[in-house]
Amino acid sequence: MIMGEPSDLLGGVYVANVSPMRDDDRCSLDVEAYLGHVTWLAGHGVRGIVPFGTNGEGPVIATGEKRTVLERLFALDLPDGFQLVPTVAEGNLPDTLDQLAFLAGAPATAVLVLPPYYVKPVSAEGLELFYRRVLDATDHPVIVYHIPKYAVGVPAEVVGRLPVWGVKDSDGSPGYAEAVHEAGRGVLLGTEDDVPGGLRIAAGTISALANVVPDLMVQLYDHVRAGRDDEAAALAGHLRQVRAMTKQHTSVAVLKRLAGERQGRSLGTVRPPQLPLPSDYDAATALATALDTHAGSRG
Repeated sequence: MIMGEPSDLLGGVYVANVSPMRDDDRCSLDVEAYLGHVTWLAGHGVRGIVPFGTNGEGPVIATGEKRTVLERLFALDLPDGFQLVPTVAEGNLPDTLDQLAFLAGAPATAVLVLPPYYVKPVSAEGLELFYRRVLDATDHPVIVYHIPKYAVGVPAEVVGRLPVWGVKDSDGSPGYAEAVHEAGRGVLLGTEDDVPGGLRIAAGTISALANVVPDLMVQLYDHVRAGRDDEAAALAGHLRQVRAMTKQHTSVAVLKRLAGERQGRSLGTVRPPQLPLPSDYDAATALATALDTHAGSRG
């Protein structure tokens, strides 16, 4: 059962970290580059990472590949208090339960669990039945993954009836986060349209942009929590422009290239059917724009 306030367990800036892949025939997972990226993120003030979600290309990564990375992650020398929140997005109940069994006893703060997403429509009763089986299978706190754009939406009333930590709200529909919060469950913001507004309710944010600008996302979170509304609004406006820039091509590919450019290492390509970046993509200029928080104010 849930004990204490949800924010006692989870809160702050988490990275929806990308998964580096080689440009070979299988677009194989580059484990060493993956660990290097996580180590770099851990040195930039974020609270933790959420491996193998949407921006981590989780649904197109094999379960065995995920387990190899997770075993290495759990053994990695990371700062005290740095949180690992694996995503379990296996597409069916048996594989979901198997992955939860693999994670049993692992030093994960919680698990983010996506419901099976192919068969639609799905009733609230069916979703509740799925998550109750999930809860019976794990000792880790469970976060419900609500991302109706790509998967299945989980109604707020279902979240409120379950002894879960709360929800990752990757939809942002008006009233949803408020209903989850009023039910006594936690919210992690999964969109970057309005981070200051979302953080009025959410305990934290799971950010794709934090792959590239983790320091700026932490700064934004701190501005909001300290009530520095003007500073928060200005920085959020800049980050919306950066987010729009990542949408000009396959967003995960852009994030990998810009994060790699900043770190001085290759974070590789994406798996088909997603498209890699064009060969003439100017990563240096794009990164400079992302890091220049005063560009807009200069006109």
